[in-house]
Amino acid sequence: MIILGMDTSCAQASCALSIEGSAFEKKSTEDKRKHSQTLMPMVGELLAEHGLKARDMDGFAISCGPGSFTGLRIGMAAIKGLAFPLGKKISCVNSLDILANGIERANGIICPIIDARNNQVYTALYKKAGSFSVPVTEYMGIGVMELARMLKEEGTGAVICGDASQMHREVLAKESGTVIDNPGQDFLYPSAGVLVNLVLWGYPGIRMVEASEAVPFYLRVPQAERLYGK
Repeated sequence: MIILGMDTSCAQASCALSIEGSAFEKKSTEDKRKHSQTLMPMVGELLAEHGLKARDMDGFAISCGPGSFTGLRIGMAAIKGLAFPLGKKISCVNSLDILANGIERANGIICPIIDARNNQVYTALYKKAGSFSVPVTEYMGIGVMELARMLKEEGTGAVICGDASQMHREVLAKESGTVIDNPGQDFLYPSAGVLVNLVLWGYPGIRMVEASEAVPFYLRVPQAERLYGK
């Protein structure tokens, strides 16, 4: 089985191929303003390296959000443009699920946090369940202090990851009164390599839809809609 996956939810875009169980990934520079310029050339390079075309794919996958509104739209448009002419469905996976499952070893809570600006984050709390990390809360768009309160109530400490993890680690540790571990730079962004593996392994949070029905997952209304009421 060959699966092509993409993530454009944060500052670093990535694409990956799963070929008979082995994942091959490419990552862009950390500049979400250039996703529209870099994503498809990066995908083209990855396919060419393995002598493949879009028609050779058995499946397509996308990180559907939450994250950057513009980035999510770019990734969704790209994957739909490949899958729709081929009559292929798209596996949509939450960006937070991808981040949480990038942490291989953790005891207790795993807490991916994506920056939503103004001391707000997109997040959920996860625990290991067999081979996967699964959410034990709803997906949330909340303030950092509210997240600290939740972690304090858990009382077990947490491993945090995602692009907001380093900027908020000290506050979360102080306000929650628990040990907050951050594995570092390699776990700031959702990985398309993890995405295609989740699809291959049958992660329970996958939503498979017709290409025409695939849409980004937002936890709040995009700014343009808030400003102009559209």
